[in-house]
Amino acid sequence: MTTRPITRATFFAGMMGLGLLVAAPDAYAARNADAENFVQSNATAALRTLTDTRVGTPQRRAQFDQLMARFADMPRISSFVLGRYGAQLRSDAALRAEWTRTFQDYSIAVYEDRLGRFNGAAIRVTDSTERVAGRDVIVNTELTPRGGGRAQLVQWRLLRTGDVWKVVDVSLLIEGNQIWLAQQQQRDFLAQLDRNNGDIRALMTELRSLTASLRQRVVARNS
Repeated sequence: MTTRPITRATFFAGMMGLGLLVAAPDAYAARNADAENFVQSNATAALRTLTDTRVGTPQRRAQFDQLMARFADMPRISSFVLGRYGAQLRSDAALRAEWTRTFQDYSIAVYEDRLGRFNGAAIRVTDSTERVAGRDVIVNTELTPRGGGRAQLVQWRLLRTGDVWKVVDVSLLIEGNQIWLAQQQQRDFLAQLDRNNGDIRALMTELRSLTASLRQRVVARNS
């Protein structure tokens, strides 16, 4: 069966008109200060790392990778984006490890590319909404460009396990649409896997190519 690669064009295809995929919260839902503080401190650190010119690109990228691995629940997200095809990972430990590593590299490259566009920007938490009290929270933030200008909405969905918060999805403005990345990635990956008879390794080949392109774009922008 012929497969269609996940190019930048096909990644954004289908996004138009989706809007926010997370259900609108109750207007009276409570805020969660703990989740807000978690996002404020970690998102600020991520932006600061991306713009740290005191270190070279390899060191800066390594620091950002480590930070995002702590900030976001990569194992949970990597399983979610495969949908029904994630069952393959449960019976193949080697495939599970390879997929998690490949997806994490890709996902962090996406964050680096999107957040790196806000060189010198300040991030500010505006509010939050508890979807499930103390466990599932959406934190709203604004990214304000250095020197002023229109702030951009960035939303973070967090889940808490025990005493630990982790980001499981991020909503960004992409080509005029506010998109939840993990949900859109699941749609794109499922479409690709449906076409290639569920070949996760073929999907990984596509993601490695996309990751390399994203990294090159970041380097070119910062040079």
